[in-house]
Amino acid sequence: MVVEEQQRRAISVVIPTHNRAQWLAAAIKSTLKSPLIEPKNVIVVDDDSKDDTEEVARSYGVTYLRGVFKGPSGARNAGLAATTSYYVNFLDDDDEWLPHNMEAQLAALENHPDAGFAFGLARSATEDMQPTRWTWPSLPLATSPDALHGGYPQIGAVLFRRDAIMEAGCFNPQIRYAEDGDLELRIAARHQIIGLNVIGVLYRDRRPGKARADYYWSNRAVTNWWPRSVGWRARVWFIYWIRRLFFSRFLEDAAVSAETGSMRDAFVCLGRALWISPAHFLWHMREVTRTLLVGTMQVGRNRARALR
Repeated sequence: MVVEEQQRRAISVVIPTHNRAQWLAAAIKSTLKSPLIEPKNVIVVDDDSKDDTEEVARSYGVTYLRGVFKGPSGARNAGLAATTSYYVNFLDDDDEWLPHNMEAQLAALENHPDAGFAFGLARSATEDMQPTRWTWPSLPLATSPDALHGGYPQIGAVLFRRDAIMEAGCFNPQIRYAEDGDLELRIAARHQIIGLNVIGVLYRDRRPGKARADYYWSNRAVTNWWPRSVGWRARVWFIYWIRRLFFSRFLEDAAVSAETGSMRDAFVCLGRALWISPAHFLWHMREVTRTLLVGTMQVGRNRARALR
């Protein structure tokens, strides 16, 4: 009976990864600190990495899969196929569980057998994993597809019922950004979802600059996401919110580039901010002008130093 109970409450953690061995170790260790997790149930899915990802994964005794999956959706689906547990979590390779993550989610799913998933909150952190004050999603937490589209949880804080994922058709390999939100919407259209006011994950924010801008620019298609499973008000709000988010990041990336005198990068970031939301660009013209002035002054300082 004890073994049967342990199997029923078992949780698998799927960690897709690609060339991030330097962060993967911390992600794995954070899950293994939980009494709910056994090493064999942590499944690292290596999407054709060229670094020492395999050595890092195997050093912790976790399950290791390698292949060419062409993105997080394919890697997560491969990891899911290797699980046998009732419950599954997906952790990004650069994030970390906090102590007691999944305990409240597991209790909620055990008490609500018809629920498709239960989720908590994530706390943003700097690139060196120093926690910030920002947590999300904001309260009240979603209980319907429309509300979910207005505030998705970070996937590392979500505990899925495995059968609910399979019923919904798993992750869509055609989607490379917000693929977790797409799956959550499809599950929420079929099952109850449960939000819990507990912080379970540290989310590593990318450092502002041209590299971060390149990442978000490559995923700009999400700013036109128009899922048919939610009402038009939720769709309009999402597009406004995601464009505002991308705009603010591009503007911050431009400011950081300007502070170093990298005016080419600053102009690229500002151009992307304008493309994402002309309305926000005009509304924040003072910040745009300040960024250009700071960059011009820094270029002058850099030239002066070079002439000394």
